[in-house]
Amino acid sequence: MDINRFIEARKAHHLSQAELCQGICTQATLSKFESSGKAPAIRILTQLCARLDLKLDDVFPVNQPAQSQASALLEQAEFKLITSEYESALADLGKIDLADLNNKSQMQYYFVRGYLSALLDKPIADTLYDFNLILNDLDDTHQTIFTLLAYTGSGVAYSRNGENAKSEFYFQKIFDKLQTLPLTDNQSIWRVLNMVFYTAEYFASVADYETSDSLLHYGYGICAKNHVTYYSAKICFLLAQNARDEHRSETEVVDHLNDAKTFAKLNNNTQLLAKIAAFQG
Repeated sequence: MDINRFIEARKAHHLSQAELCQGICTQATLSKFESSGKAPAIRILTQLCARLDLKLDDVFPVNQPAQSQASALLEQAEFKLITSEYESALADLGKIDLADLNNKSQMQYYFVRGYLSALLDKPIADTLYDFNLILNDLDDTHQTIFTLLAYTGSGVAYSRNGENAKSEFYFQKIFDKLQTLPLTDNQSIWRVLNMVFYTAEYFASVADYETSDSLLHYGYGICAKNHVTYYSAKICFLLAQNARDEHRSETEVVDHLNDAKTFAKLNNNTQLLAKIAAFQG
């Protein structure tokens, strides 16, 4: 890895190690990486690089094994799904040869591509094709979290297509499971938060704000307990939207918006900051 480039980028952003790793990993993990080249998990490195406006390609050697490179691109694409960099995430997926991925990584690939397809309003048949590959082929016994992610993604696709009855069918399949899913590492936390957030967004879209807010507060609690900041901004923004739609006090709306802006700025989430600015008029 090009560790010097990483360190130079941190210093150029005027961030100490403690500031850079806030909400991502321990300072000890970052210190080991910078001092001895002991690389953290790819999902952690992805977040650190994103905070420094670096791509994984900037710090990974160009001659890394194909499987390792494919996994790094896949982790980067999933992270960009969280930060709403949808077109860039699609470009990352386009560089991956599926032959370099094992069964689990293929499920991750189709989960990410399906979500990107849904959120970019691609033809719904293309979106459902990706999720059906998970449900009917790669995880046909429905034993992994990718089945639940595929249900959630299918619900998102139908909701954005104006088919609420079909959307509700999928969200109800996961609703009772959301608060029982294990939160064992950052990746599982991201994925559970993904399902919590989009289920909350669905209930908000059908004006069931009580259920939506309940899910959002649960999701915010996960973020706070596990020091995960990337979903905190999106959750606070949706809480603000719900509060305004329910004609609650402007003070409550502003409080949620301020929290959303704080987290979005911390993570350099320019897409969300633009949405917040538009919402405020």
